[in-house]
Amino acid sequence: MRKTIQSIPIYHRAVIELILAGAIWGASFTLVKWALVDFSTTTLIFWRFLLAIILGESLMFFLQKSEYKKSHSDFKLSMFAGLALGSTLLFQTHGLNYTTATNSSFITSLYVVLIPIASFYFYKTKLHWYHIGLSLLAFVGMGFLLEIYKHSFEFNFGDLITLGAAVAGTFHILFVGHGSRKMQNAFRYNIFQTFWCWLLTIPFVVYEVNFRSIQLIPEHFTTKSILSIICLSIFVSLIAFYLQIKAQKVLTNTTASMLCLLEAPYSFIFATVFLKEQLTYVQFLGAGLIMLSSVLSVYMERPQN
Repeated sequence: MRKTIQSIPIYHRAVIELILAGAIWGASFTLVKWALVDFSTTTLIFWRFLLAIILGESLMFFLQKSEYKKSHSDFKLSMFAGLALGSTLLFQTHGLNYTTATNSSFITSLYVVLIPIASFYFYKTKLHWYHIGLSLLAFVGMGFLLEIYKHSFEFNFGDLITLGAAVAGTFHILFVGHGSRKMQNAFRYNIFQTFWCWLLTIPFVVYEVNFRSIQLIPEHFTTKSILSIICLSIFVSLIAFYLQIKAQKVLTNTTASMLCLLEAPYSFIFATVFLKEQLTYVQFLGAGLIMLSSVLSVYMERPQN
């Protein structure tokens, strides 16, 4: 089995890894919905990341001691990526208090358009016409998937906060792409990234516990919500983000952003199966456009032999 995996070209392997990460992220929306029955958004993020840190560090210490010792430098290297990821979640979560879930998803997906421009400006990467074209195609696909045309879009305070999530998400992918060239171990880098993410939630947890009387551990909780947090910690925080970091060692930031956006079609598929939600023909068209932009980006950016 290992020989079969190793025989796959590195570029194609990275694409598969990020597609798999997108599928896991897509499932996370359903898991989050189940967990939020008993936990607040902030306490959910707090426990999810804390559990991921404990599990990840334990696995590294007991199973990869040599890698554990030489990857301490990834702690500092991952700081900006972790803070950017944490900011993305906090901006998006706070923005949802003032805007709709549809507006939030649509505005956050702006990162797919911002990344090729930001990558060119900050890291001097070459900007091709198809970077902008395919990014816009994916963004339009997101609009169809969310059926944004059905909603009256008036830019409000919540949308402005959510725009911060799009900018933070852009920098998260840029920082991961930049750090991937210097990191010692992708899995340990992700653990440290998760730590910085978790650190950002602490002031919000303190505020909720002291001023909103929200308990860190709910008095009543179900097995379903606990299992959801465990799955979010293992499969989303540890595995999916590790796959993203590993894939970005090979893929460009633009291609990575296209493949990351695949989480949106996946989330609708999982919602259809587990939450009994239905997709319209327009939403299928949107999902198709996102997938098409991802496929074309992978093709355009492929290594030239």
